[in-house]
Amino acid sequence: MVDEADSEAIRNEVPVERLLTGTHRVLKFTVGRVHGKGWRLDKYLAALMPTISRAMIQRWVERGAATIDGVASSGRPPIRAGQRIVLMAPLPERDEDRGYPQALEILYRDRWLLAANKPPGQLAHQAGKTMTGTLLNQVQDWFEAQSGDPQQVRLINRIDRDTSGIVLLSLDVAAHATVSQAMEARDLDKEYRAICHGAPTDDHGDWRDPIGEGPPESIQRVVRADGQECHTEYFVMERSDVRCPMSDATSSAHTRDVDHDIGHRTSDIGRFSLLRLLLHTGRQHQIRVHAAHHDCPLVGDWVYGAACHELTGQALHAALMEFAHPVEKRTVRIEAPFPRTLAELWTQLKADGGLTPRTLSEEQLSKLGRTPSDDGIRRPSWLTVEAFDRLRRETGE
Repeated sequence: MVDEADSEAIRNEVPVERLLTGTHRVLKFTVGRVHGKGWRLDKYLAALMPTISRAMIQRWVERGAATIDGVASSGRPPIRAGQRIVLMAPLPERDEDRGYPQALEILYRDRWLLAANKPPGQLAHQAGKTMTGTLLNQVQDWFEAQSGDPQQVRLINRIDRDTSGIVLLSLDVAAHATVSQAMEARDLDKEYRAICHGAPTDDHGDWRDPIGEGPPESIQRVVRADGQECHTEYFVMERSDVRCPMSDATSSAHTRDVDHDIGHRTSDIGRFSLLRLLLHTGRQHQIRVHAAHHDCPLVGDWVYGAACHELTGQALHAALMEFAHPVEKRTVRIEAPFPRTLAELWTQLKADGGLTPRTLSEEQLSKLGRTPSDDGIRRPSWLTVEAFDRLRRETGE
């Protein structure tokens, strides 16, 4: 395990020459005289490359990708002050080999900031056991390819894994501090688009319900009197009155049995709406909780509504961001087009209202603090969740 304080001290002490060729990531540096003395080579490299997994660095070293004073190193030798290290690490051939779902889509870029269009399903940053394949990893790799320092890249805003759209990052630590302060002062405007079951009664309104922690065993957030101040402004862009042929399975025990503090399902589940939403505060799951609480849960939102086969998660898109530039002081307006998958889904819902209900996986149920006991089928302890789900699909159980 590499201590972060020691790692930062090494990064501050050791100048690193970084190059990126068409086939290799190249690092050249001289071992410092103060920090990391006697460390193994792989540990020292991990301190200088915190965005790369330790296992990956160890594989590079063991395969002879590093030289010490011009001599290829195998194994994990200890290093000494003043030694010259050169690492030539092979690059994956394609973005998907690095765990990225698609090529990086840049919506805005200058010397200080970058905005990317995150696809649904990609984490914005490392979380849990997922340390690679995130949008932050992807932007850091891109910035390093531009001869920038990947350690300067910081997330300014985050969106949920299954939400698509704008994620803003800083390429400069000072810019990160300025824009983050603007977010805290609510001087940064954020606008979303969502497809919902049901529709608000009024074409325009405000949801101000406070939101706080939900049940301890669940990832859900809830509306509660002692929650944080929240304000979501909504505009109904379009309504669909085509009734959905989805059966009561969409609000089965896996999805319907939701605490009323979170929200209750509208009885007219067949109607849909396309909403424009302005965030005046930025709480976790804010739009999703507010929409569910007001009888219009987001389509595909298995946490607060009903799961469907058409989407892996909620139909929510971060569409617009506007703020004062931290250095140039001009207004920056960034827009992300509505994803084709959501546009096609909305067209489908207006035409026939058809959605196919989906039963939650055991992993999803566990995140809600539930078990699959409702259908009487339990997973043997020796069988992985993925294998169990695959068997059930193949056997029709």
